[in-house]
Parts: sequence; structure tokens; C-alpha cells
Amino acid sequence: MESWKNSLFSSGKTLPTEKNQEGQIKEKEGEATALPPSIARNLSDRLYDKRKLGALEVEALVRDLTAQKEDDRIRTVIQHLVSNFSESPQGNARKGGLIALAASAIGLGTDIYKYIDQLIPPVLKCFGNEDSRVRYYACESLYNIAKVARQKILIYFNEIFDAICKLFADPDVNVTNGAKLLDRLIKDIVTESDQGLDVERFIGLLQERVYVTHPECRQFLIAWVMILDSVPDIDLLAYLPRFLDGLFHMLKDNTKNIRLEAETCISEFLKSIKSDHTNVDFAGFVRILLVHSVSKDEFTRCIALEWVDEFIKFGKENMLPYTPSLLGAILPGLSDESQEIKESSIRTNNSLLNLIIGVNKDIDMINVGAILQTLSNQFSVSNVPSRLAGLNWVLVLQTTSPSQLATHLDDVFPSLLSMVADPSEEVVKVDLEVLAKISSTHSEYFQKMMEFIVQSLQDKEVLLDKRTTLIVTSLCNSLSSHRIYITLSKILQTKDDVQFVTTMVQTLNLILLTSKELVELRTTLKNFVPNVLNGESQGKKEEAMELFTVLYRSWSYNASAALSLCLLTGLYRHASHLIHTFSKIEITVNVLLDLDKLVKLLESPVFLYLRLQLLQPTQTLYGLLMLLPQSPAFETLKNRLNSISTLITSSFDLSTEKVQKVDESKLGIPFDELVEHFVKMQARQALKTRRI
Repeated sequence: MESWKNSLFSSGKTLPTEKNQEGQIKEKEGEATALPPSIARNLSDRLYDKRKLGALEVEALVRDLTAQKEDDRIRTVIQHLVSNFSESPQGNARKGGLIALAASAIGLGTDIYKYIDQLIPPVLKCFGNEDSRVRYYACESLYNIAKVARQKILIYFNEIFDAICKLFADPDVNVTNGAKLLDRLIKDIVTESDQGLDVERFIGLLQERVYVTHPECRQFLIAWVMILDSVPDIDLLAYLPRFLDGLFHMLKDNTKNIRLEAETCISEFLKSIKSDHTNVDFAGFVRILLVHSVSKDEFTRCIALEWVDEFIKFGKENMLPYTPSLLGAILPGLSDESQEIKESSIRTNNSLLNLIIGVNKDIDMINVGAILQTLSNQFSVSNVPSRLAGLNWVLVLQTTSPSQLATHLDDVFPSLLSMVADPSEEVVKVDLEVLAKISSTHSEYFQKMMEFIVQSLQDKEVLLDKRTTLIVTSLCNSLSSHRIYITLSKILQTKDDVQFVTTMVQTLNLILLTSKELVELRTTLKNFVPNVLNGESQGKKEEAMELFTVLYRSWSYNASAALSLCLLTGLYRHASHLIHTFSKIEITVNVLLDLDKLVKLLESPVFLYLRLQLLQPTQTLYGLLMLLPQSPAFETLKNRLNSISTLITSSFDLSTEKVQKVDESKLGIPFDELVEHFVKMQARQALKTRRI
């Protein structure tokens, strides 16, 4: 295409919306000689063909002046066209002026560079004219000027870019089509040009325009970003943090094509960063990604999480300072309803965990205090998967940053304690594991934990009924069951709520007798007598005696629990003594029910050794039999005792099964005091029952 008259814009006809209404205009004084009157009349004529003829005459005039090197006259002609035509209040004159400016450019040829500052600004000004026909002619004019000037127009690239961007949202379809033709030409000029753009200045403009919401404008911007990124001499990557946020906003567009185009553009940038991540502005990128990682738009959120995941993988230690903020964005996604968001969050969380695990212990780049604050916030607002992940983070920090964690435990410990009452059993188990590990390395927190747990069980009946076993067995699985039971017993002895203590003791006793987590403690209690009489050291003896006496004082709140403790430890004579003291206490229905349960427990594997020892004459269980009403438990125990009596009277040699009788007075245990305590606690329990 060699001249404006053959351009794609020029049809030789008026636009469909054009009305032949304006007449000729009067030239300004002093400029009448710039153009012959005939040319002036033609340019302002109401007919397109006349204006076109006038433009051809301007082209010829300027070409002659250029050949004669009449620079001043050329400037006068151009200025005349601007003042009297393109800036005229009459529509036809403006259109004629725009055509004439393009014709001047064609007439100037290679000398156009001298007059760029005169030609382009007035044409761009018409891009904002209220008349859609003028806006169209402005596009046509600039198209033809650009065809001649090529890369010389790039000094006005920002202004041209901005003007075209606005016309992409024009309500007139002819104008938008014209803007698209001009846009393609400018793209060609930019990609073939060896004259560098002022990228810094352009980025400032792009930073503003990238937030437009009009679909056509968004497509325009995405296309330009990708074009400029493909130009070897333009390094858009260095400026990406300044406009990436706007691209992410385009992912939320209602038009599918725009979302996909924005995704393609963003993905290409990510590939470029991964292939060369030197001099990456991690702070700038993270600031943007954090916002979109919690977006309500699923598509946007998944892409943002993908970016975060990749940045963690190639950024490594550079990403460590942002761990607290990243966790705030990642953890909520683990509980999201969207499977895609959930999977993206899991991958990103694992990448961040692996990064933390892989660095040196207590590295200064990890702000443990801020991480714990983020985790505490998540514990209170997130769903189960997020809370579990948060607890796992605390476990990891205990390994990777133990000393930093220790200085901030007071900040997170209350949140960990409160999760003991979490509705999710899985959360409670992991939470107790975390608390146990903290307590094992920081003993000052053990007592706080135990007191809080007991108080929580006392305050929340549902927790007491449904979670006591889970809590106790979980703690015993992680910590010493000996320590757990002694601590619980001592705390219970300080409580005035008799009903609560009785219920707790009953539950603790059942756990002690049946749970696999308590095997070691049961074994210790079974060997109580040998340990006291034949212990290797005085310390071992005192430890065994303390365990029994502390448990006994608490177990005294529940008659069957106290009796089972005596049977478990092999203190049969004292057990028999306890049975006789039942005559001094009020036998309530609850007591009988507890004894009924004890008889059933006697048939369990834990008391197998006791049943073998029944081959010797015993008074304890006969006394227990007399306490029971006529019930299935009574029949069970009676049958057991009757079978033993038959064996004893037979000629069967049971000497190998006999156990040496123990002189319990040599154990050094204040049995009389303990019995007195038992009677007193039972009296309190009976009084409480009567009041209820």
C-alpha cells in the first residue's frame, strides 16, 4: 500500500453514518495564502469525493515543496491544516483536515521525520472527538501517517497506544474496526523496528491501563504484552511485578476467551522466570500472588497457587521470609470445596514444608513467631484439613527451629490447648501429639497442659463423656503413662466436684485395666509387691509406693476402682479389708452398678493371673459376692468361686500355681490411713448422690 488513497480505510465513499450537512469554512486571516482557495474549499466540502480531491492536491503541493526543500512553507501548510481544519468546529472540515494531514505525510515521504511533532498530536487529539465519524477518520489518518513514518512514530508510542486502547471500547463498530487495523500496523512497526522503545515510560502507562474491564480493551492489552515480550530488545520480565496484578484480574473476566488468553500470557511469563530466575523481585511477586491465592475466583486462585508453588521450588531460601504470609494463603485452600483448589493447596503446602525441612536448623530467615501467629489464626477459623496441616507445621518447627519455637511457645500454646475440645477426633489426636512433644521437651508446659485438660473435662460434660478415653490414651501413647496417671490423680484430689472426680476415676480405671496404651503401667502395678519388697534400689521402691498411694487416694472416690486397684496390685488382704469396710458406707445403686462392672472385668484377660490365684482360698471375692444383689454378675462370680472350690477339694496338685502369701504389713504402706481416706471419700460420694 503506497498511499493513503489506496489504504484499507479508503473506500471512496462516505461512512454509513455520515450526513452531508456542513458547508465550507472561512480561513483564518494571515493563513489564506498557505493553501490555494480551491484546495481549502474541497477539504471542507460536504462530499467525500471533494475532500478526497482536496487531499490529493495537498499531497501534490507538499511533495513539490519537499523537492524544493521549502521546510518553512511545509510547516506553514501543516499548521494551516491543523488550525483551520482538524481543529475546526465543523465536522466536514475536521474530516478533510485529517485526510489532508495523511496526504501531507505521503507527500513528505522520507522527510516525514522532520514534521512528526506537527502531524501526530493533532490526529491523536481527534481520537477523543465526540463525533464517531471524526474518530474513524483519525484512525485512517494515523494509519497512513504510520505507513510512511514507520518507526519514526515510536516517539509517540505511548500516546498512540493509549488512544488505540480507548477506541477498542468505542461504541461505534466502524471505529473499533478502524482501531484494530491501526493496531495491527503499529504491532508490525514495533516488532520490525531497531529503535528501542522507552520501556520504563510505557510500563507506567501499562500499569494504569491493565486494570480496564472492557473485554476488547483487555484483549488489546494482553496481545500487546505478549508482542512486546517477544521482542528481543525489550525485557518485560524485569517490569512484570508492576503489571502482573492486572493480568491476574483478567483471569476473572466473564468472557472465556479473555480468561484463556490471560492464562496463556501469565503461563509464558512463568516459564520465562523458571528458565532464568536471576534478579527476580521475590517481594514484588509474592505481594501480588498472596492477594490472588485467596481469590474467590477458582480459576484465578489455582493459577496463583501454581505460581507460589513454582516460586517456592526455584526460589528456595529466597522464599523463606514470606513463609508466614504464604501459610495464611495456602492453609485455607486445604479445606476448600473445590477439589482443584484443594489439590493445588496440598502441593504448595508440601513444597513449603519440604523447603523448611531442607534448611539448616534455626535459620534466621524463618520468622517462627510470625508463623505461629498465622497458625493460631488458622486454628480458630479453618476447617479440619487446614487445622491438621497447621498442627503438622508446629511439629515440623519443633524439629527444624526448636530454639526459636521455644521463645514463642506462650503465643501458640493457648491455641493448642483449646483444640483439645475440637469437634474432630483426628484434630484432637494430632493436637495431643503436638502438646505431648512440647511437654516432653519443655517440662514447664506439662503441668499447664494437664490442668487445662482436667478443667476442660470438668467444664464440658460432652467432652467428659466422649473424649476422656481418647485424650488419656493419646497422651499415654506419647508420654509416660506413669507420669500421666500420677499427675491426673493429684489434680483430681484438688477438685471439689465429687461427681466429676468419681466419673473421671471410673473412666481412668477402665482405661488402666483395658487399654493397650496402658500395658506398661498395668505391668508395673501387677509387680507392685515384688518391686517394693525386692526392689533393686530405694528409689524404685519409693517410686512404686508413690504410684500406688497417689492412685489409691483418687481411686477412693469410686469403690469398684479402689477395689480393682488392690486386686491388680495383688494386695488381696487389703482388698478383703476394703470389702469389710463396705458395711460402714452407704451402698448406693451406683456403687452396686460399679461392682457389677468389676465382676465382668474379672472375666477379662487382664485379670487372668488373678483367676489363677483364686486356686488358693480367698476371702476378697467371697466378700464381694455377698455385696452383690441377685443378678447376672452375682451368678457369674458365684459360678467362678464354686468351680474353684471343687478344684481345691480335688486331688489335683496345684502347688506350681500357688503364690506365696504376702505379709502386707512389711510393705510400709499406711493401709489404715488409706482405708480411712477411702471411707471418707465414699461418704462424700453418698452425700452428693443424696443431694442429686
